[in-house]
Amino acid sequence: MCGIAGTATFGLTPPLERFPSAACAAMAHRGPDEEGYHHDSQAAFGMCRLKVIGLGDGSQPVYSEDRGIVCVFNGEIYNHQALRELLARRGRRVRGGSDAHVLPLLYDELGEDFVSELHGMFALAVYDTRTRKLLLATDRVGKKPLFYSRLADGTVAFASEMAALLEHPGIERTVDPVAVDQYLSYRVVPGPHTIYQRVRKAEPGTVLTFEAGQPEKARRYWQFDFHDDLADMSGPEAVDRIDALLQEAVADRLESEVPLGAMLSGGLDSSLVVAMASRRLGRRMHTFSVGFEHAAFDESVYARQVAEHCGSDHHTYRIGASDARQAVDHILTHVGEPYAFPSAIAAHCMYRLARQYVTVVLTGDGSDEIFCGYNRYKIFQQLPGIAPESAAKVDAEALAAGDGGIADRYQAVLVDGVRGGIKDRLYSGAFKATLPEYPYNHLRDRFARTDPSTAELSRVMQVDCGFWLPDAQLVKIDRMAMAHSVEPRSPFLDHRLIDFVTRLPASANLVNGNEKALLKQVAARWLPHSVLSRRKQELAVPLEGWLGTELRETIQSALLSESSLDRGYFAPDALRAFATEFRPENTYALWTLYMLERWHQLHTDGRHPETS
Repeated sequence: MCGIAGTATFGLTPPLERFPSAACAAMAHRGPDEEGYHHDSQAAFGMCRLKVIGLGDGSQPVYSEDRGIVCVFNGEIYNHQALRELLARRGRRVRGGSDAHVLPLLYDELGEDFVSELHGMFALAVYDTRTRKLLLATDRVGKKPLFYSRLADGTVAFASEMAALLEHPGIERTVDPVAVDQYLSYRVVPGPHTIYQRVRKAEPGTVLTFEAGQPEKARRYWQFDFHDDLADMSGPEAVDRIDALLQEAVADRLESEVPLGAMLSGGLDSSLVVAMASRRLGRRMHTFSVGFEHAAFDESVYARQVAEHCGSDHHTYRIGASDARQAVDHILTHVGEPYAFPSAIAAHCMYRLARQYVTVVLTGDGSDEIFCGYNRYKIFQQLPGIAPESAAKVDAEALAAGDGGIADRYQAVLVDGVRGGIKDRLYSGAFKATLPEYPYNHLRDRFARTDPSTAELSRVMQVDCGFWLPDAQLVKIDRMAMAHSVEPRSPFLDHRLIDFVTRLPASANLVNGNEKALLKQVAARWLPHSVLSRRKQELAVPLEGWLGTELRETIQSALLSESSLDRGYFAPDALRAFATEFRPENTYALWTLYMLERWHQLHTDGRHPETS
């Protein structure tokens, strides 16, 4: 696992040699063990490495035999041994024991199609000095990040994190008003856009190619594709196949030359991963969870029960409001953009705890998206009617104002940041005038890429996997883990498992309101009944309680500051009234506004972050 950075000028001008080293210094947490650099007349690459596999000979950049191809790589390739054998059959000998060493030779053999052969998580850059072409590529689901920008002179700069990319002096830092508007809705800026107009995120499953004087080319080599072509498969057969595929995915992710553990919330997903990993390893492993003083949010007792069942050495960190206050700057510094998912506080604390014992952790992330695990899927199916217990989770104003189409209905369920009615009351006229379209529903573009003949729930899940999963969930996992020099691995995001499950009808996983029906049948083979019978509880923090007490002054001070009132996004009187009123139902809206303001203070106003 690494951080990577680089720049390519294609030989037109000398590349900025100091950029890769400055970028690696800005993200040294991603790779504290080793650095490596390449510089020639066409490109300059850098890498900071967290040693996990090939401890003695895993240095980067890596090259083809004639050094005409140079590559830097962040991630893990789980099938690198099989790829070595493939290359050997073609007469190519891989020099070096790490997974990275197969990449330049595989590219030389297969061209840009080589990424389709990679099983794992990755973001990588290849520069071919012979063709003067730069290639950037990401793994299928977007586990590993890559930011990039094309400068006015045609230079391309890239890096694993936003802060690292901004070490290049040529990067424009103009804030995109459309990105601000979308962030306020979704609590994250949807890719491929970022908070800055001239910076992009590489989308999942994508190969980007750049050449001098040519526009960038983007090609999707893989994407989530929910169809029901296995609708006739029997339930027992599907359960057997899921069990086998998940075991294989877990086994692939156990390769490590450094200590390995697992996150264990006590819920179904992480418990199943720990059970499978423990049996495969045949030894005790370290597991980690968080707890809260608020009993309604505390799952730590369940995590301990599973730890006892699996025989793990379990560790728990109890989170309080002071942890939340200290975590804010840490989150915004490492994400590099406004990001308002409070569960990142818990993730930050868990990975900080894990780093005391291990370098690699398994996680249960990704299961909700492919096995229909979110409660909002059940709510969506109720619309346009809303059950009383679900009313607070639906933006009724947006639902009434929409056209009744799938995008507007799901928007009403998904948006829990600053909802449309609140925006209308807060936005200044000047800010609205900067938006090409208002109100704008980003989900319409996403649903337009789905097959309208597919069941609506399958289309919703496909949109979640292409947007919510990489931009919200995987950002949290990668940035919070790598901030503490921990490599996270998520077996549920193995593309072979995904390719199978997404061919099953969504209704097979949501049966009479019972989510993850097939996965629960798998888990029944591995876990005690007490885990299966528990009510699902998503990782959450007691934000409403904190905002009403310990964090109230912090948030009001930020939102009512002179800098906040002068940003231009909001009418000052409206923002004062909203921040002062502090109604519980506005908890997530207030947090979303606060994280935007605090991001500005740290990244555009130049205040020093408080990290922990």
